[in-house]
Amino acid sequence: MPKTITVEKTNGTDDRATTRKRGSSRNPKTKAARRALRLAYRTRRGMAPLYATAAQAIAGSALAVPDDGWKTALAATATGAAATAVWGYCNPRIGKKRLRRRLPARRDFLAAASAVTTGGSLVTAMAATGGLQIGDSPYPALSVAWGIGHGIYWWRRGKKTAVPAPSLSKQLQLWQDDVACSDGPLPGSELVDVVTTGYGWTGVIVCRRNWRQAHSASADIAGALDLPEEMLQIEKAMGQSAKRAIIAVFDRNPLQKPVDHPGPHILNTSTGQAVVGLFYDGEPAHYAFWKPSGPVHTVVYGATDGGKSRFLDMLLGTERHNGIVSWVCDPQGGQSLPRWREATDWYEDTAQGGLAMLHAVRNVMYERSARYSMMEWTDPKGRRLRGRDHFVVGDPDPLISVTIDEAHRVLNLQGAPALVLEIIQMARKCGIKIRLVFQGPKANMFGNAPESTDIREQAQSGNTVMFRTASTLTDSIGLPGWDVNPSQLPMYWPDKTSTAGLGYIKGPDNRQAQFRAYFDRDPAHWATTGDTPTIEPSAAAVCGKAYHERLDRLAARLRGETPMLPDDAFADGPTAPARMVASSDPIAQAAAAIEAEAPAGTDERVAAFLAERGRPVGRNTIAQETGLTVSAVKNALTRLKTKGLAVAVDRGIWAHPDHADTPAETTDIAEAA
Repeated sequence: MPKTITVEKTNGTDDRATTRKRGSSRNPKTKAARRALRLAYRTRRGMAPLYATAAQAIAGSALAVPDDGWKTALAATATGAAATAVWGYCNPRIGKKRLRRRLPARRDFLAAASAVTTGGSLVTAMAATGGLQIGDSPYPALSVAWGIGHGIYWWRRGKKTAVPAPSLSKQLQLWQDDVACSDGPLPGSELVDVVTTGYGWTGVIVCRRNWRQAHSASADIAGALDLPEEMLQIEKAMGQSAKRAIIAVFDRNPLQKPVDHPGPHILNTSTGQAVVGLFYDGEPAHYAFWKPSGPVHTVVYGATDGGKSRFLDMLLGTERHNGIVSWVCDPQGGQSLPRWREATDWYEDTAQGGLAMLHAVRNVMYERSARYSMMEWTDPKGRRLRGRDHFVVGDPDPLISVTIDEAHRVLNLQGAPALVLEIIQMARKCGIKIRLVFQGPKANMFGNAPESTDIREQAQSGNTVMFRTASTLTDSIGLPGWDVNPSQLPMYWPDKTSTAGLGYIKGPDNRQAQFRAYFDRDPAHWATTGDTPTIEPSAAAVCGKAYHERLDRLAARLRGETPMLPDDAFADGPTAPARMVASSDPIAQAAAAIEAEAPAGTDERVAAFLAERGRPVGRNTIAQETGLTVSAVKNALTRLKTKGLAVAVDRGIWAHPDHADTPAETTDIAEAA
């Protein structure tokens, strides 16, 4: 049988009944003390002044027991003051790493210094005179006053530095719910760095691929955020990841109120850049007149009432008061820029006058190019060199700025596109800047010639200013590579005022963001003050009668007459031989052009010499007797032949028509052979 075990029950207390949780106590006093300590720890920040006051009273009473306790209190006070000074003024490093980010504010340092010095002085006094001494002693009241005084600052500071509740949670929540959701316009995107502004708020969109996703979806984003399209702006985050775009949401458009033109001092003559307006975020919009390599060409686009004329007023006023020579062609009879008819070095109000001006510009270009190719100058290292390959403003010649408004009127003239292309490709090194103004960037605006597309590309490589246009088809043509839509700019603001001056500018800033040009309310002031800059004498000498008679034509226009341009206004002049040079080197072409240049009155001198000579004579003899160059004589004889004032008797032998049958001298024949 199996063995049976009997267990006897007892009424004793079970051992497990006496087992308690670790750390528990039945003593009510111990539990109350623990709760008090926990409460004191949780409220340590808010009750810090009270705790410091109590610690001060205890320390003063404890240090009063020994006879020299006041010495300990005094030493502790001095040590605390020194530590406070280090805390307030020192920012130590370990290697290149700072131990903290910033020093305390001045008011916090003063409060800490006051608490340490006054509290330490009170403890020292209590230690030296017998402790707190409740009763008639002033120490209890002083301790309470110390705690209340410093406690008020502590509590007020705590309220100011408390972390505020996020005020932008609404924007972030809307973005997550309506834009970044799976069926939103920009799924998977993220909105970060949201900041409130005076006109709304801005933030950074982090796209899944690149920032163009956000720009192309700007209309849908505006709809998702329940905003008008014109109250939202998205642009590339310059200098950041290609996935990031900047979004600006307006409760009012900051560009709605125009900013007055501050004056010609907007040009920084050390950089060649001028502030011509403001972007939507208040940053300045820059326009380059020149850079270290030379002037910067410009093309300006804009529909009617887009702001082109007032923008040109501002630029011309800046040029007049900064020593820049302005040549202006306003083919609309001078109606677009009437203030500058008498305030620029050369002003033409017809398309034919603009073409004559371009011929003169080319002559000046070659004249300067030839001089600069042989010029001696000192480089930054102090070396004397010959031949300068760049233009320096004012050394020795001024910058020439040629503005052609309604440029399509001039470019539609025969020969104008080839002339403009030649100038725009070679003129920068000679200090000549071309500024073309159009209604839009269509190809037919640049003339019906093979050079039209090249002119547009060359002009747009500099400054491109594009105000409101009339066609969505031309937006990408005027600003290639930019994701903007100037044709979508409104004509009026919500208050029914004009948006003239609103547009985009491609220049030194290179921001694909809306800007608004300064508004010149009184262009006549800048046109009637200061002196008119003019070109140098050597350039004036090659401009021909079209330039020298410009004031006479202006006077005739003011009298109501219709002035006529001189016969040589559209002549190739000294540039014709240069264009026939086989070399493609512009310096070699320029040298040939200057060698062929004929000083004023050359034709008359050669014709008079032939008439006085009375018989045929060789070209070299004519050059020796008249003091002209052989090339100048050749060109003069060719022109005289066309006019019937000279006859080619033989190779190199010329005579007046009345003496063509007279035999030439033997020496002239031999020399010509």
